[in-house]
Amino acid sequence: MANAGNMGVREFECLPKIADPFMKNLINLNRFTTLPILLDFLEKQKLVLLDPISWEDKNDSEVILEYKRKAKIKSVFALCFTDSGETIHHWKTFAKGNNGCCIEFNANKLTEIFDKTPGIRHGNVNYKSINEEMQPFKLKDFPFIKRLPYKFEREYRVIWEGKSTKPYFEIKVPIEIIRRITFSQQMPESVFNTVKFNLIKNYPSLKNKINHSTIYRNELWINYFKK
Repeated sequence: MANAGNMGVREFECLPKIADPFMKNLINLNRFTTLPILLDFLEKQKLVLLDPISWEDKNDSEVILEYKRKAKIKSVFALCFTDSGETIHHWKTFAKGNNGCCIEFNANKLTEIFDKTPGIRHGNVNYKSINEEMQPFKLKDFPFIKRLPYKFEREYRVIWEGKSTKPYFEIKVPIEIIRRITFSQQMPESVFNTVKFNLIKNYPSLKNKINHSTIYRNELWINYFKK
């Protein structure tokens, strides 16, 4: 990482917004979160990027803090998505409990918004092994590098960097680019029906877009073996 300290702040103005050249192949981007965060998004129609310092994976957050220090950037905020479908890990790690949910966005429309937002860079995370692939990474790539054990998350990361007096950064995103909202199967059926009813009542564009996950129990799968 000897080259990292040679890059000044001005050089970042010329960096491409897309960190991964295969972004064009994306169809959906999923945000695993909780019902309160979903309600906040629907009410404000804004995605909120936060300081990575609070992340549980300190291997990840410490690298971004080092990037911030070496690049001499006052504020770096981030938000994580995945281009993967639902997995038990996503539910248990990012949408734990009976109020977990997954917001599925139209990737093309969402990334178009990112492209038009000053200070934003976004792209797929690159996963590296400590023993085999350590090398002098470019400073600009620091926020998009993560340890190999997390590869199955297939993370797509959005960062904003610049000067901010607030502890967060918001991006205006219309509800219409939501493809689907899926609630955790741990949410009781009666509660799910109430939540679904009220969401559609308040946000009619969500009609036919709200589902209950079947990842823990899928009747089609079970009945196949009962034949």
